[in-house]
Amino acid sequence: MSKFIAAALLSFLCLTAFAEIKIYKGNSTYSGDCVATFSSGKLYKGNSTYSGDCILTFYGNMIIKGNSTYSGDCFATFTGDKLYKGNSTYSGDCIATFYDQKLYKGNSTYSGDCAATFSDRKLYKGSSTYSGDCIFTFSETPSPRILAAVMYYFYRGLFL
Repeated sequence: MSKFIAAALLSFLCLTAFAEIKIYKGNSTYSGDCVATFSSGKLYKGNSTYSGDCILTFYGNMIIKGNSTYSGDCFATFTGDKLYKGNSTYSGDCIATFYDQKLYKGNSTYSGDCAATFSDRKLYKGSSTYSGDCIFTFSETPSPRILAAVMYYFYRGLFL
C-alpha cells in the first residue's frame, strides 16, 4: 500500500510542477482574455505554447527573453525573494521584493512601496484586493518567481 501512495504522491508532484497556468486580464477567465500561458518553464503570448510565441524562459534563477537559455539574453534574475535587473544580484539592481503575498518596489517592504498584492489566484494593483483593481487572474497558483516576472514584464512602469 505504501508503494501506491508514494507513486501517487510522485505523480501529483510531477503534474503540479509542470502544470500549465493561464493568465487572464483582470477578473476574467474567458479564453479570449488570456494574455499569457506558463507551461514547462516558459511564458507564452496568449493561449499559445508555440515556441515562436515564447516571451520568457525560466532557466535556473534567470528569466531570459524569448526562447533562449543564453545568459546574455537575461531579462531578470530571481533569487530568494528578490527580482533583479538582468543577470545581476547587486542590491542596487533590485527591481522588486516578494514578501507576505505582496510585490514591493526595490528592496523595500514598506506599505507605500507596494506595487501589487496576490490573493486567491488574483494579482491586484498596489495593496488593494478590490475587484476593480485586479490586474491578472491565474488559473493555478503560480510561484513568487512567476508572479514577479509577469508583473515586471507587463507593468515595468510600476517599479521605476
